[in-house]
Amino acid sequence: MMLTIGLLYLSLFALAARMQRHRPVLLGDWQKRPFVAHLELAGWTLFGLSLFSLWLWQDVGMALVAWIGLLPLLGGVLLLGMTYRPDIPRAGVPIAALLLVAGLLI
Repeated sequence: MMLTIGLLYLSLFALAARMQRHRPVLLGDWQKRPFVAHLELAGWTLFGLSLFSLWLWQDVGMALVAWIGLLPLLGGVLLLGMTYRPDIPRAGVPIAALLLVAGLLI
């Protein structure tokens, strides 16, 4: 589950950072870097991997229900963070990466 949360948060962050209107808030000085063009592909890839990782952990029905439940939760954290405190979504990236590593190790 930790692996899925990390992948899903990073995918939503990458997809939001690819959008022109969210890029200055989420990336700051990094928005001029050449990797920005590849954020959309990375976001969709991580999005699919998050569903696949949960499917490996549980049966298909429960995995889909858990993934659909996690999607608005993490999307809400990202959305509300961008709206009120832009530091929150940026601080969530290392936390999501730690969850990703912890999920791979466990």
